[in-house]
Amino acid sequence: MSLDEWTQARRLFAAWPAAVGRAHTGTVGRLGDALAGLGTGDSGWRDVVTLTHQILLRAQALGNTNPLPVPVREGLPTREQWQTGGVDALPDGDRLLLRGVAWAPKEESATAAKAGLDQVRHAVLGVDSAMRRALDDTPADPFWTHVWGYEHYLSRGQQQAARSVVMMPPGETAIVCLPTGHGKTPVALAACMLAGTHGGVSVLVVPTVVLAIDMERRIRSLISRSDPAAAHRRYAYVGSLDPAAKQQIREQIISGRQGLVVASPEAVTMGLQSALLEAATAGHLHYLVLDEAHLVEQWGNDFRTAFQSLAAQRRSWISAAGQLRAPRTVAMSATLTEQQVSTLQNLFARPRQAKMVWASELRQEPAYFIDSLPDEQGRTEAVLDAVTRLPKPMALYVARREDARLWLKRLREAGLLRVATVHGDSTEEERRTALSGWAGRSHDVPAPTQFDVIVGTSAFGLGVDLSDVRTVIHACLPETVDRYYQEVGRGGRDGSPSLAYLATTAADRGIAQSLNRQNLITAPTAWERWWEGMFLQRPRIESALYRLNMTHRPARLAEGYRRHRSWNEQILNFMVRAGLIEIFPPEPPRRAVGESDQVWERRLGAFYDEAPDLVDVSLKDGQTNNPIYFAAAIDRVRRDIKVAQDSALTRMERLLQRRRCLADDLAEYYTVDGYYTMPACRGCPSCRRQGLPTAGAGRLYRAPLSPDPDIAEWDGSEPPLHSLHPYSASLSLYWRSGEERRTELMPLLVRLARAGVCYFGGPGLDASQASQIQQEASSTAVVFDYDGCLVNEVRGLMVWVEKQDATVLSAQAWMRMADGEPVYLLHPEKAEDPHRPGRLLLDTHIAALPLQHARKGL
Repeated sequence: MSLDEWTQARRLFAAWPAAVGRAHTGTVGRLGDALAGLGTGDSGWRDVVTLTHQILLRAQALGNTNPLPVPVREGLPTREQWQTGGVDALPDGDRLLLRGVAWAPKEESATAAKAGLDQVRHAVLGVDSAMRRALDDTPADPFWTHVWGYEHYLSRGQQQAARSVVMMPPGETAIVCLPTGHGKTPVALAACMLAGTHGGVSVLVVPTVVLAIDMERRIRSLISRSDPAAAHRRYAYVGSLDPAAKQQIREQIISGRQGLVVASPEAVTMGLQSALLEAATAGHLHYLVLDEAHLVEQWGNDFRTAFQSLAAQRRSWISAAGQLRAPRTVAMSATLTEQQVSTLQNLFARPRQAKMVWASELRQEPAYFIDSLPDEQGRTEAVLDAVTRLPKPMALYVARREDARLWLKRLREAGLLRVATVHGDSTEEERRTALSGWAGRSHDVPAPTQFDVIVGTSAFGLGVDLSDVRTVIHACLPETVDRYYQEVGRGGRDGSPSLAYLATTAADRGIAQSLNRQNLITAPTAWERWWEGMFLQRPRIESALYRLNMTHRPARLAEGYRRHRSWNEQILNFMVRAGLIEIFPPEPPRRAVGESDQVWERRLGAFYDEAPDLVDVSLKDGQTNNPIYFAAAIDRVRRDIKVAQDSALTRMERLLQRRRCLADDLAEYYTVDGYYTMPACRGCPSCRRQGLPTAGAGRLYRAPLSPDPDIAEWDGSEPPLHSLHPYSASLSLYWRSGEERRTELMPLLVRLARAGVCYFGGPGLDASQASQIQQEASSTAVVFDYDGCLVNEVRGLMVWVEKQDATVLSAQAWMRMADGEPVYLLHPEKAEDPHRPGRLLLDTHIAALPLQHARKGL
């Protein structure tokens, strides 16, 4: 691969300024785009140098040590510029002979430096590295293949998460922790698509517009494999859509024809509020999926309060739909802390507890480098070296918007023009342009790359699916471990080694502390806004609930719609977490007897105009309106949040001390009571002190144990043939001849699946038959026990099929029956009772029926 890149690079330079046929992927494609940009002013000399340096190092790592000849021409980098960028340039007539010089951020010792160079080398190798992540390749269940066409899961964690989510009963909640790169999005979408086989809608909530747009692209790509029309459908409900497109999505949600909608929390709680409530009332709403669910607590306390207000929407949907048709809730993230899980449980799982599917392990792709510089000038020089010499694509993170603008200016002045910024002030179009130019992809069609580096604040990168990012640099101190680790996670999503370089100065701590301090409302101000601003000014309605307007304010406070609404949302969310109130979207008015059409339509229209600012509230605690009791409850919530904030910053500062393996701190931080996060380390300052790993170059210091989570066990419905075995958990179903088995078995299995049975196994059933059951069962997820292990793991009803002429029953199935676990055992008439040799099972088992009778029972 790299030999080919080296050859292509030679041709590109030899032909310049003429263009050579473009390679659409890889570093050489970026180099071709950079060379083309030299003539238009879109590229600088350092862009060409850094990409060439990367190609040379990769070629050298794979054994091609030949110097790369490049012409000496006006417009191309000079010898001095090549050398500045880490490339040896030996004059040879009218050309230069180039060799890449290996480089890594500075280390404390020669042994550590040697280890650092090895870790950079593997990041440069990328997909050719022997350290590339290898997932489990677990055989797929029939429903997974049915939806995606995939024959395998990426990991055991993905398998168990997919099984758990797809089998959720209505109204339940699952919290799924699955590492980046293990396919969280397909897990959620498989369940949504199966549930929507016959119509309906599922809601995928994402934190940013960029992610909504990117998620729409991914959904189109995934779904169009089985439904070509999906490539032209709209799934993202974002502000840039014209009113007609928004109205069309709302109408399709109401009618149950939308299938999937991707939106921000604000869009769900405002623009889509009434449409989703109507869909829930009609039984059309299947799933609420919270992507990047850690942000419910991380952002929802302060400036994105709609993350937590979603909980009120969910409760209204469940109430409107009724328990049998209530939407299921799935909260998904690659990392979760104790506080974040607690918040999700409190907001989205009441009155029952959420089920956990925990497959958390640290990423093994990044190698971590940490620099503490004396001042800003020292950091500027160190970061410029790193940006120039470390592999691309690259993300450079900073603390503030002004820092992003400053670094853009610095890099461009240094000769790096293929750089863009994404921060809080970036427009939707600027974000879209940056992402497409960085990825070399526009509307899912390959396009020339424009940027090799994105300079961003924390507003950039959540869930962005650019798989081959090789380097993530922080020219700041992230204010939390969460922010740091999530941003490091932008690298190496393809499973290839990546690099994480952090450069700090003493001045960073004050900035990080100020960013970490969320604007939490005080108890006295909360009481004033609650009592004088919302409760006393509430409109009177004929209901047991209290109707509040979230824009109301105490009389002494100045106007400011958005500001007041945000503060009031925060107060109500705190009150929910304190157990003081429960929130519901406003109930529409009822038409009065004899009310004219004109008056009714005017009154209903006025309600819907005001509805986005209204909530209905029930008081859960008799002392909610006691100011002293109220203040104590709010202070408890504030204290919990502040403790979590302080812990996050303290742990971030501990990483800078480099006293122990960074994986220890991260694994400890992301371990929730009873659920452990597996540590992994490809390289960190502490480990590099010992030199190369004991197993040698190109090895991990610590390899993670692959998580093996349990399937979430949901309370099942009554077995479909319960009337035939009311006093026994199991049922014995037998065939009297080969002909009866041939004609009755598969129709019975299909009917059982359509009746809601998911688990199938046994030596008399193979994968192709299980797939056939899935095809005919349609919307029911079929899980096949391909290795006989599942029969011992799950509590739900299992259908177990013996071989055609079996006389001795499988030990797994018989032990399950003996333990009182539910099983439908399908077997030949001549099968014997293992506990009573010589006696037929159908004579000793209380509940035993021929296949034909059982099928009629369905």
